[in-house]
Amino acid sequence: MNEDAAVSVEIPRAVGVDQRSRYNTMRLVMAAIFVISALVAAMTLPGDTAGGWGMFLTTLLFLQGITQFGVAFTAIMRLSGGFWARPLFRLAEVTTLVFMPISFVGILLVYFGARHQLFFWIDPAPGEHLSAWLGEGKLLFRALASQVVFYVVAFLYVRISLRPDIDQRAVAEATGLRRMVLALFGGAGGTADPEALTHRLYFWSVPVLIIAGLANTLISLDFAMMLWPHYHSTVFTMYYMIGCMFGGTALLLLLAGLQRRYINIDTVFSTRQIKNLGIIFTGFMCLWLYFFWAQFFVTWFGNLPNELRPLNAQMEGHYGPVFWTSVACLFMLPLAFLIFARVKRSLVLASMVALLICTGVWLNRYLMVLPAQWEAHVPFSTVGGAAGTIALVSGFLLLLLLAFDAFPMLSRWEVERIAPEKRASWHSSH
Repeated sequence: MNEDAAVSVEIPRAVGVDQRSRYNTMRLVMAAIFVISALVAAMTLPGDTAGGWGMFLTTLLFLQGITQFGVAFTAIMRLSGGFWARPLFRLAEVTTLVFMPISFVGILLVYFGARHQLFFWIDPAPGEHLSAWLGEGKLLFRALASQVVFYVVAFLYVRISLRPDIDQRAVAEATGLRRMVLALFGGAGGTADPEALTHRLYFWSVPVLIIAGLANTLISLDFAMMLWPHYHSTVFTMYYMIGCMFGGTALLLLLAGLQRRYINIDTVFSTRQIKNLGIIFTGFMCLWLYFFWAQFFVTWFGNLPNELRPLNAQMEGHYGPVFWTSVACLFMLPLAFLIFARVKRSLVLASMVALLICTGVWLNRYLMVLPAQWEAHVPFSTVGGAAGTIALVSGFLLLLLLAFDAFPMLSRWEVERIAPEKRASWHSSH
């Protein structure tokens, strides 16, 4: 892009989609994929004992973690003064909220449909000692309670952010799903003081991050670490959450590219946002490697059989190639690409890196789940597992597409607080 050219700094309304024909086609395609894959999964998953439920849980954990980072991303950026990220705030917040129904339904399906397959401690050997932490009712309570608390807090936090962008014009023009969404979030927000709103969001960002961390801690303990007999690691939950943050940032870039296809946000989403997300990729790439090494080295040095077994199963034998592919996607390949400044200035090239990262995080979750119960599983080798995975992904994308047309998809009041010359500099190629 020629930075000497005149650059528009007009802020779009971003209420409703602009490319209606393209949007309707994509929405119809996603709906068809979801319905077909969900029906196939409903017919094949209940009797699947060859790893299909493990695939389903893998994808559920993957999507749950990276979407829940959306609201945490906005909290981190508000606390750190990341003004450049304000055009991404609403997309990140909506990404978190739309996955809420899938999260609850997915947990219930795993619990009622596959708990005896996945959790060794539900049917223990005679005389085996189990921790007081374990219990069928306790598992379900912790999972549902953590998600309820997280999503309630996330909803209230997003409501504070969203209401100033719901004006009388938006309410008057709203129909169907958009009318329901605007009513759910309290209708027109009036003329609240932007400075007071900023301070209020700043204050609530800390509790949001704490609750997001606690929710993912419980999920990682119950649905990943506790799949292995007598496996304990004090680093595991942080290792899990760094993967959520890494993949969540990559997902945000991919979804921003998707959003641009249907909503005109080019005046506020450009080179600066792509470049800074690329820089964050580099930071999380190094942080992920650090936490992997922290977990691996302590376990290897301790040399306790119950703690070595999960790592050996993931890194050696049948799952060895999957492990090294995940390392390549999460560290080696991003490092090789992100060295070049051009990659961090191009949405297409940066999106390719983001797709690699998301693939790596999915494989990382796969290695946390499948080797615990299946010694030689092959990804997508069962119809139920493949259909369940496709249903989760397509269901999430369908809900997100519906949200594009229902929510004001830009935190306009926050972007307006940035000087026009600052916004114009976002389009610089440097």
